[in-house]
This record gives sequence, structure tokens and C-alpha cells, in this order.
Amino acid sequence: MPSPIPELLQSFLAEAWEAVLALEQIPDYVARQEFEPLVIVTHRLKGSAGLYNFPQLSRLAGLLERLLEGAPRLTPQQQEQLTRFVGLASACICDALDSIAQNGHEGGVGLNLSRLGASSLLGELAFANPQAWVAHPPSDPGAELGEGDAPEEDAPYSASLREELHRFFRENPDIWEFFAPEVLEHLDTAQNALEHLAGEGEEGDVTALFRALHTIKGAAYSVGCTPIGKLAHKLEDLLVLVRDGQRPWSGELASIVAEGVGTIQLMLTTAEGRSTDLEAHIIRLEGLLGEPTGLIAEAVAPAPAPQPAEPQATPVAPSPETRSTVRVALERLDHLLDLTGEVIGTRSRFESLLSRLKEIDEALENSRLRLMQAASDFESRYLNPTLSESKAPAAEETGEAGSSGIGKSVQEMFSELEFDRYTDLNILARSVSEMVADLNEVRSQLGATLLALRDEQDAFGKITRSLRSEVGRIRLVPIGRLYQRLRRQVRQIAADRPIRLELSGEQVELDSLVLDGLVEPLVHIVNNAIVHGIESPEIRLQRGKPAEGLLRIRTYQRGGDAFIEVQDDGNGIDVEAVRAKAIEKGLRNEADLQNLSRRELIELIFLPGLSTAPTITQEAGRGVGMDAVWNSVRRLKGDITIETQEGLGTTFRLRVPQSLIVSDVLILEASGHTLGLPSDTVRALRLVEGSAQTLEHEGERYPIQKLSRLLRLPESELSEMAVVYLEVAGRQLALGVDRLVGLQQSIVKPFEEPLSLLGHFSGALVAGTGEVILVLDPSGLLRLQADPYDHRAISSLNIAAPAQQTILLADDSLSVRKMVGQNLRRLGYNVVTAADGQEALEILQEGTFAALITDLEMPRMSGFELLEEVRRRPHLAHLPVAILTTRASAKHRDLAMQLGVNAYLTKPADEAQLLQFLREGVRT
Repeated sequence: MPSPIPELLQSFLAEAWEAVLALEQIPDYVARQEFEPLVIVTHRLKGSAGLYNFPQLSRLAGLLERLLEGAPRLTPQQQEQLTRFVGLASACICDALDSIAQNGHEGGVGLNLSRLGASSLLGELAFANPQAWVAHPPSDPGAELGEGDAPEEDAPYSASLREELHRFFRENPDIWEFFAPEVLEHLDTAQNALEHLAGEGEEGDVTALFRALHTIKGAAYSVGCTPIGKLAHKLEDLLVLVRDGQRPWSGELASIVAEGVGTIQLMLTTAEGRSTDLEAHIIRLEGLLGEPTGLIAEAVAPAPAPQPAEPQATPVAPSPETRSTVRVALERLDHLLDLTGEVIGTRSRFESLLSRLKEIDEALENSRLRLMQAASDFESRYLNPTLSESKAPAAEETGEAGSSGIGKSVQEMFSELEFDRYTDLNILARSVSEMVADLNEVRSQLGATLLALRDEQDAFGKITRSLRSEVGRIRLVPIGRLYQRLRRQVRQIAADRPIRLELSGEQVELDSLVLDGLVEPLVHIVNNAIVHGIESPEIRLQRGKPAEGLLRIRTYQRGGDAFIEVQDDGNGIDVEAVRAKAIEKGLRNEADLQNLSRRELIELIFLPGLSTAPTITQEAGRGVGMDAVWNSVRRLKGDITIETQEGLGTTFRLRVPQSLIVSDVLILEASGHTLGLPSDTVRALRLVEGSAQTLEHEGERYPIQKLSRLLRLPESELSEMAVVYLEVAGRQLALGVDRLVGLQQSIVKPFEEPLSLLGHFSGALVAGTGEVILVLDPSGLLRLQADPYDHRAISSLNIAAPAQQTILLADDSLSVRKMVGQNLRRLGYNVVTAADGQEALEILQEGTFAALITDLEMPRMSGFELLEEVRRRPHLAHLPVAILTTRASAKHRDLAMQLGVNAYLTKPADEAQLLQFLREGVRT
């Protein structure tokens, strides 16, 4: 079984040490005859130790749980023996936790316990009062206790509360990014419910308040932030009394809950290292509750407030560099980024309209010219006095056709000199002349409008560019933040051999989305460098190398791209071993490999299932990792290259864009299809003859690869061809296309599976006309150039996809979805998540899933209702379903079993039970 993720292991150790501290207080609990808190502590330790694959520790905790459950039925003398046994067991647990922290394994827990003489003591307890260990039903059938529930002991923490919170924040930055916003969101919900209850509150407000605190509790325990979970649990217990009608809602209770909600918010602020009066708030909350919360030591009493000293005038020099800063909520920031995308889209449509107006203007100009010509002809033929003779016959014709009456009498009454006479042609000629004058006026106005619109477009373009730049800078974070995690990883993995880690470029800033996407690839690469690359000190000395290995991570920026290099001075990659392993695994045949270059042979390590490790360990040899690295970097619109020398070391070079918000895309056409190409890889544009076979650039000639041929599209004969010269990770490509349309700023949406398996496309954008344009991946085009059938994508389809099954996970807590989903993916499953039962049911109707794992308490549709709907529908009736909840009472479990659940699991998820459900229940 793979070793636990380091950050999650730290959470386990913190929780386990808290359990030890509680067990060491057993004399006090015996004196008060309160054993239930210790039962909870040992129960949680049993589950979490099993989850993290420490079976001996889990069994010892289970034994303690059973002993403590029977403790109330023991005589005073037997309880004294139990106290001594728990003390010995606590010492063994301490040794095991120290061993886990230092070496990653628990050691001989049972052997150590026997050496301390605990076996004989346990035998005396077992035979002295056998009836004490018979399982008894709980005294309160309605009591509900889940594995996710926190212990209620009042023992102080080994470290201060502030240190506990800040340590969690410092050691789990990736967890904190989704945990803290979720807690803040539910705190806002709780605050709104409190405000409604202060006015004309309804029963639904109490339910909303309860659900918010319940979700915070479950999320906190799932990620290992115990203090927040403990306080949320205590507040939830109060609301359970209100919900069940055992206690009325009152102003006093509202004050307690409001103080508790504020304290949880202060915990988040304190964890991030800012100064707060957290302890004062906790003491005030304990005063309102009338009992300790267990968050701070009982011995710590509030010190009297010191009298303010007389202020002394100290001259302070003004600092011109001092700048005010604000904290921007991630939700608001995401909304701002969405607006930025809309503005850019509007600008694109604006430019499209301007182009249309220009076309209208040209058409109007042509019409004006035609009308001017017609007017000139009419004028020369009918309005020019010198042409009166040619006009007379027409006039006579017209006169004969005229009607009698007032028209004729007027002509008879006046001579031609006394009264103007107009024929139809006269009228038409005059009308046409007026139309020409009108058109000239419209043309003048339209030209002025177009000029103003063009000025507005330029101004709008400047605004959007500034907005793009400033908004993008908000999300930029230094990569040094990721370096902290890599330092910890090197210390943990290389604990048995000396390795010097050199880091540079900590101040290079990347978009937080890019930085998050780099975590897993860099973790894999660093892990491989230590496990596969750097030799043991003995081997290094034999090869004439220093005993201390070197691992260097360097980050630098070029243009809009960031480059991260991971270099080691170890073995290097055995290219022939990679070649042989690819053939042995059936990933390639001998014929495929004949014409591959050394670079292409090295890149075979990115194939799924390929590993050259001689043995399989927890750290290496499983054939997973490097294909995930390649996929992750590609999703970031980046690429990765490898340089290696056998015996000297290996360098991995990752190129990623600094930001993923907006991209400059070159729009082009090939075989009648409009496509996009990221402009950051374009180095030159050329126009050549349609029959040209090569392109000359900076003294070098490159073969032209027609895009239509690479994409296997119909080719057309061209008199002139546009060539795009690309450079990607040190490799060049001259790409021939039919036509270049122009450059466009757009938001490129990446593809999800299965479209993401098309290695030569990175995503799509929406043009100003509404057309969806596919965006090419330059790295994928280079692979197509070498392998037109894109074997890498085909192998991914044939090897990776059928091996995985999809699990639907429904839980209203984002933290639970993240943590449990991570565990399921580590076990080899695809995971689709839903935020409530209604969403889960809709997803089930649209796809096929191997199993459903659901929480009980969710908005819109509960887990019970979802289970009932699933069993009622014929095509879902046999779907394996597991309940994963903090509710462990018999009442909840029995109802779930009646509705047809396959497994009932309690939070935090026991990985052994989860794996058992998946192995036994999931259809293969």
C-alpha cells in the first residue's frame, strides 16, 4: 500500500498526539468516572491509524476502546489496574508515533507493550471481571456519535492553540486553499441565520444554522484541523437540543452561538499568522457556556488587563515604500476574472461590428458613385439647354399623353417663358440630384461615425489590456511558496542519505492556477530524482562523486513563459533500459522504435505503465507518475523536455505560461477550417509559393509541414501559402497553412476527457461571431510531425481508460469531496462529485458509474432520499451504494440498511473499509 501523503500524515500525527495527551489524563477521568471522552479518543485513533496503514497502532487503540467502554463496570481496584495499563499503552503509542515521524513506520508496538509487562496486567483485568467486557447498549439510545466527532476532553494541547492552528496552515497550504473559503462561506450562512433569528426567525433558520456548523465540523475533522472541528461540534450539540425541542431558542443561546461563530472566524485569521485576541474570545465563550471548551488549558486564566503605560513620543521616519493592501476573497476575484473575459469578448464583438460597418461604408460608396453617374447622364440629356432639340420629341410625346383639364389650360394660359413646364424626366432628374446630395451627407456622417468608433476601439483596447494586466497580477504568487513543500519532501524521502537541495528563482511569480497545477508534476519529478536518480553515498564514492547528492531546482522567466528546471547529479536515464522496457510491456514494438531519435526514446518514459525500477517499493516501480506529469503539464498549456547523460545526471525542463487567464491566439485557416494557434510559440510569419517545400529562417532551412496533411484533411492547390515558424522547447516547426486571419485575444477553455486525449488540440475559444474555434497544441503538432498517428494518445486510450472505473461521490462539504476524492483517485478510480443528493441523481441519470458514495445530511435531497430514489429506479437498483457520514447511531444505520445500502461508513473515512467496499461491491 502506498505511503501516506506527507501533509496528511502530519494531520494524523497531530491528532494522534492529542489522543495521547488525553489518555495521559486517565487518573482525572477515573476520579470523575467519565470514560466516554476517552472512548471517543481511542475510537478515532483506531480508525485514523487504520486509514494511514498503521495496523498495530490501530489494534492497540481498538483494545483500549473496548477496555474503556467496560471501565464503568469495574471495581475501584480494577480501575486502578486499568489506569496502569492505559499508561503503559500510552508510552507504547508515543514510541510508535516517534517512529512514524522519523522513519515512516510504527515499529513493534505489540512487542514493546509485552516488554513493559502489560500482557500480564491485561490478563488479570480480563479474568477478574469477565462481565465487564460484554458489549452493552448505550444508555442513551438517541445519542449519536460518529467517527468524525471530536473528543470532548478538556486536556490542554501540547502546544498552544495558536501554534496548532498556524502549524496546520503552514504545513497544508494546498488544503487551506479550499478549506478556509469553505468555512468562511458556511460562517456567512450561519451569520445570516443568526440575523434572521434575531428578527422574525423561522424553524428553517435553525436548520440552516445547524447544517452550516455541521458541515464545518465534518470538513475540519476530514482535513485534520481539529480545533475548528471541536468548537463547531460543541456549537452543533447546542443546536441539536434546539432542533429536538429539548431547549428553546433564546437570546442567551444566540449570544453563545454568535460568539462561537466569531471565534471560528478568528481561528482562521490566527492560523494565517495575523495578530488576534483569540484567547480572550475563547475565555468569553467559556464564560457564556459555563464550561471549558478544551481549546486552551484550564490552568490558563485570563490575566488582568495591564494598565496602559504613559505613551512616549518616539520620532518615526515616514516610509515612502509603505503601501496599503487589501485581502480579496477568492470568489470575488474569480468573478472579476469572469468579467474580464466578458469585456474581452465584448471587445471582439465590437471589432466584428466595426468590420461590418466598414463593409457597409464601402457598399454605400459604390452606390453613391453609380447614382452620380446616373445623375450626370440625366442632366446632360434633359436639363442642359443646348440639348432642347433632342428633348422636344420626348416632350411632345409626353404632351400627347397628357390629360386635359386644368393642366392643359395652364399651359395654354402661359407661355414657356411665363411658367416652367416639367416632364417626368425633369422630375426624375431633379430627384436623383437630390438623392446624390443626401447620399453625400450620409457618407460624410458615416465616415465621421466610423472615425469616432475607431478612436473608441483604440481606447477600449487600452482599457482591456490594462485590465488584463492588473487582474492577472492579482493572482500572481511567487513559486517560492511551492518550494516550501519541495523542501519538506526532500527531507522526508532522503532521510537516509545526504542530499543538498539548491533552490533559485523563488521570486518568479506565476498565476495561482498554474502554480497549483505544477504541484503534482514537480512532486513526482523530485521523488524520481531522489529514488531513481541520486545514488547511495557508497556508490557515489565508488564512481568518484561526492557522497552528498545534489538536487537543483531553478525557475526563470522568458517573456510570458516560466521555465522550471529540476536537475540532479545522479545516474541519468538508461535509454536502452527504457527502450527494452517499452517493448517488454507491449507499449511499443521493435519496428516503432527503429527510427526514433535519442530524444524521442527518452520521452518514452511518459508512456503509462512504464518504469525501469528493478523492484517495486512504496516510492517507485509502480509505473505511474511520469504519464501524469506529462498530462498535467499539457493541461497547463506547457511542455516538458529532458536532458540526460548516463552516470552524470538528468535535467527536466518544464515550460508553462505565466498566466492562463487570457491568451493571444493566431487565427488561421487550413482546408476550409478555422483554427487557432497560441502566439507565444510563434517566432516568424512568412508568405511563400504554394509549391514551396522548405522555409529559410536565420540562415537555416526547415521542411514545411502542411497543417492539412498533419491533421489528415483534404489538401487544396494554393498559389500562395502562409508559413508559421514555431519554436517549442528547443524544437522547430515550419507549419504551412492556407491563410492567416489575424491575432485575437481570447480565453481558451481547456478540453476535458475524452477530448483531452486529442494530443494536438489544447482547447477551444469562442470568436466574436459566435463561432467555436479549436486551438492547436504546438507540442502536439511536433509529435504529429514525428508520428502522424499520434500513438501517445492512442496508447492512453487503449491502456489507461479501460483500467479505471468511475465512482460518484456526493457530499455538501467541499473539503470532504476533495479529501475522499483524492483517496479514491490514489486507489485507481475516476471520481465525479456532486454537492447534494439532487445533483447526484441528475448525474446518475446521464452517465454510468461503478458505485455511489454519499453523505446523509445534504441540502435539496438527503442521502436517505437519494438512496430511496436509486433503489426505486430499475436501471440503478443494483448500483453499489455506501453511506459516508458522521452519524454512527443505530437509528441511522438501521434506516440505511432498510433502504438497501451496501456499506455504512463513518467519517473520517477508514481506508481499509472503503477499499473493502470497493473490492466487494463494485462491479468489474
